[in-house]
Amino acid sequence: MSLVTALWLSPLADVENGPGLDLLYALRGIRPASPDVVIVALDTASAQALGLADRPERWPRSLHARLVNGLVAHGAAVIGFDMLFAEAHDAADDRALHDALREAGNVVLAETIHRETIRDADGRTLATADRRILPLPLFADAAMATAPFVLPKTPHGILEFWTVVPTAADRPTLPTVMAARMLEHRQAETGTALTPPSGALPALLLAPPRRLLNLHGPLGTIPTIPYAQALELLADPAAGAAAFAGKAVLVGYSEPNQSRQIDAHPTPYSGADGVDVSGVELCATAVANLLQQASLQRPPAAATLALVSLHAGLLALPWALLRARTALAITLALALAWVWIAHRAFAAFLWLPLVVPALVAPLVAIVLGMVAQRRRDRRHQALLEQAAELGLPRRAMERLAAVLGDVRSGRTVFAVCLCTDIVGYTPLSEALSPEAARDALNRYFARFVPIVERHGGHVADMVGDAALALWIADDEPQSAVDQACRAALALDQAMNAAGAAAAEGALPTRLGLHCGPVFFGEVGADGRREIRAVGDIVNTTSRIQGANKYLHTRVLASAAVGARLDAALTRRLGRFLLVGKAHTIELMQVSHEAVPQAAAERFALGLAAFEQADFAAAGAHFAAAREAGDTGPAAFYAEHCRQLAGQAPGACWRGAAILPGK
Repeated sequence: MSLVTALWLSPLADVENGPGLDLLYALRGIRPASPDVVIVALDTASAQALGLADRPERWPRSLHARLVNGLVAHGAAVIGFDMLFAEAHDAADDRALHDALREAGNVVLAETIHRETIRDADGRTLATADRRILPLPLFADAAMATAPFVLPKTPHGILEFWTVVPTAADRPTLPTVMAARMLEHRQAETGTALTPPSGALPALLLAPPRRLLNLHGPLGTIPTIPYAQALELLADPAAGAAAFAGKAVLVGYSEPNQSRQIDAHPTPYSGADGVDVSGVELCATAVANLLQQASLQRPPAAATLALVSLHAGLLALPWALLRARTALAITLALALAWVWIAHRAFAAFLWLPLVVPALVAPLVAIVLGMVAQRRRDRRHQALLEQAAELGLPRRAMERLAAVLGDVRSGRTVFAVCLCTDIVGYTPLSEALSPEAARDALNRYFARFVPIVERHGGHVADMVGDAALALWIADDEPQSAVDQACRAALALDQAMNAAGAAAAEGALPTRLGLHCGPVFFGEVGADGRREIRAVGDIVNTTSRIQGANKYLHTRVLASAAVGARLDAALTRRLGRFLLVGKAHTIELMQVSHEAVPQAAAERFALGLAAFEQADFAAAGAHFAAAREAGDTGPAAFYAEHCRQLAGQAPGACWRGAAILPGK
């Protein structure tokens, strides 16, 4: 998406003004011309029919006077001459045109703007100045108005027109003045107030001053009548009224023979044969755009960028979530959908970008998406190979890769460890055949593993009847502890609760929880490697699990885990020196089942006395707690205090109970 956004902000976006606009016009097709605008063409065919010079600027002006008189007589609303009458000709002819202009009162004559460059002595440009070139005063004074017609040129041809010329003191252009006159004509016919008073131009014609042309089609799309034919039509009252009544009539050079065309401009409708659109037809198009308020509009730059970026994001999404064939189909569908939306918007005069969203962005999405999918496929294949080598299920391998990144090298992580062991498995296996023992373990782990995975853990190791599960807690240790605790309690319920023995795969289980830094990754030698968790935390967790046997508990946790749990689920059991360990560790019992209040109170008193080395008082309290219902840890401590009775604690007393070895 960011790449497409960068491309849109680059010069590549200019392609929308060329091929993009050409394609939009091609999709829309030729648009019906406005019935309110007609062109009278100064062309070679008319010159030959009237026996005149090929160059229309040499035609007698009395002929133009005749045309103006006929158009006025047949109801033309406004007449515009897209030709400059800047030089005097035959006096009688000039006077005839002057009289016709004054009599008509609705003729607008063209003026031109000449840009002059001011240079210093070394030829360097210092400034530019625009100078108006007006018709002869004889004609300018007689006409309703004079106005320039300026077309901003671009490398892609003519795309815009001015309603006013900023460099000429915001002088209204020829299309603007003619459109204003047409609105006045409609007001006179309907009695509706369409224009402001005192002859001011309507604001809707002036702003914005630079507008996008909404072209109708190629040369000749706007009704065009050759000059000679127009004179013939005006000779017939009915035909003349049908052709010109109530219309804006533009008189100018329009020649199908491009080699003879004086004023032609490239547009998206320029033909493959090189025929461009005449200036007078572009002027007529501008008039029609203003009358119909149908000039093209572009969304603001920020909105366009947001649309392009959103579309690019939608194109990228399937490649991130779906397989290549499906993603390709969706990408093509989205590209076609954009073409349809842009086409419908263009028909409503809204110009949306086409090439970048419908061609460039899909190509970028396809190429980058296929590259990304190829990388994912390679990584997936590598994971499958690793999984097969290590004897892990594919889903487990994918989860490990998501956590560890490079599974082979592994890394040290902060993890919550859960160690478990089946109670009485040795006598159970002695009573079963090897196949039956295997089947019993399979049923057990079929019950065990889903509970761990459902709570976000990973069963990292299974050796005989013992298992090790991990919750990686690099970013959210509290969440990992909570999930591990819920898993331990769920396993306790599934394996140890009353009635659980009758369930498929349930075997009584002891569980231990601890947390800390663990190395997790491949361990072994060439030809025999496994994914293992290694470190003192793992060994300690196993010892904590084993302590259940002596404390007659089912779930034990280190204080590092228990301190993060709900106090209602835990109770402190004191410090212990575990088998094979040099340092003591504080343990907590984890259970949904609370011991009776009286037993809990006497146990707490006994633990405080024990830590102070008052073994006699501690033994009495523990015995009372055992009698009150605490038959687990209280019973262990009562026996332990009996063994320590009469002994001096010594200088190295640490307030810790010593668990017997195996």
